[in-house]
Amino acid sequence: MADQKTGSSTSASILLSLRALAIAVTLTVLSMQTSAQQEVAADIDPSKAVSLVKIAAPFPQLAAGVAAGTVQQGFFSPLTRDLAFSEIFQIVPLPPNVPPSVEASGRAGATAFLKTDMSTEGEEYIVEARLYDVKSRTILLGKRYRGKVGALTRMAHTVANDLVRYYNGKPGIFLSQITFVSTRDGQKEVYLMDFDGSNQRRITSHGSISLSPEWSPDGEQIVYTSFARGTSDIYIVNRRGGGRKRLETGVGLNISPMFSPDARDVAFVGSVRGNPDIYLIGSNGSEVRRLTNSNSIETTPAFSPNGRQIAFTSSRTGTPQIYVMDAEGSNVRRMSFDGNWNDDAAWSPDGEQLAYTSRVGGKFQIRIMSPNTSRTRILAGEGSNEQPAWAPDGRSIVFTSNRSGRWQLYRISIDGTNLYQLTTEGQNTAPSWSPTVQ
Repeated sequence: MADQKTGSSTSASILLSLRALAIAVTLTVLSMQTSAQQEVAADIDPSKAVSLVKIAAPFPQLAAGVAAGTVQQGFFSPLTRDLAFSEIFQIVPLPPNVPPSVEASGRAGATAFLKTDMSTEGEEYIVEARLYDVKSRTILLGKRYRGKVGALTRMAHTVANDLVRYYNGKPGIFLSQITFVSTRDGQKEVYLMDFDGSNQRRITSHGSISLSPEWSPDGEQIVYTSFARGTSDIYIVNRRGGGRKRLETGVGLNISPMFSPDARDVAFVGSVRGNPDIYLIGSNGSEVRRLTNSNSIETTPAFSPNGRQIAFTSSRTGTPQIYVMDAEGSNVRRMSFDGNWNDDAAWSPDGEQLAYTSRVGGKFQIRIMSPNTSRTRILAGEGSNEQPAWAPDGRSIVFTSNRSGRWQLYRISIDGTNLYQLTTEGQNTAPSWSPTVQ
């Protein structure tokens, strides 16, 4: 119930699913038989359209000695990509050979004008950004940023975050990161990348199978499963790759770990005598608690943002379905009823929606549900689309898809627009989107 559910025999041998993984770990065949899937009509319910801010954001004014190529690659391209993806701004191009100004921006149809000036002081780059209201010609926001050449992209993301905060009341997602599993170096290891797919780098080097990375609430640690010792173990590592520690659970399986919102506990799938159930363990390795106790297969726990509930997948009705229980294991209730295979539940940051993998017409698609109304809609796409994870602003998700023939990660707005491929090298699965890293 997350690495993969479909694919060729070759990809299956490379991309072990958690179901196959459970079989390997427990040395027991734990198969879930599926019956014919009923046809489910795709109920597309796009989000309400928002009024975009039309912004002119010309290339920065450069002081003497500042290289345009460095600024273009390190700062301006990331900044404009951020603004284009924000769903807050619409970039308005200015006419060529016309000096950028508030007046020129107004004539081009913009309502806001972003003026940036770039200079250097020693080894540091200094960016002065001013946001103007075109109609009143007043400065709405003015800030100064500085850092070395390697920080130019982070500075661009920070400028974009501040612009989004001005109009939206909260920062953008441009300093957030995505952790995932990749086979690009021969084994399944845990990787990180920036929200837009840039700066991809490996943070584990077990030389073995690593699976299911998930973020701590502060975005500083990642919990995951590894087979480095020949058994499945839960590890916590700093996002920069250091400070790794192993959690001793005292039970078998040890897969699909996830931090609680207060970071005190880790929910995971454990087993006693080969039966997968949902457990909790203190993030310091203390006090293992069993939350479910049935003969069915329980997997993929996911804490709600307020920590009061845990969504999980159970086969107790014969096929995998999404359930929710209170955080101490009581008040279990079934949530998914559309389709006979539903898995990989993920809560939206506000707790108002659940995204999960659902089999639709013989393929897996992303389904989004309102837990309060049980109404669902489908983000349909080519191939199989699985393992959704929410952006910290709740406006988009990252997911795994084989639409290109190999398992890769994609980002999409929750209304089904703005599809963007994030990975290309190796096969890439199990994404988890960080809280915004400031």
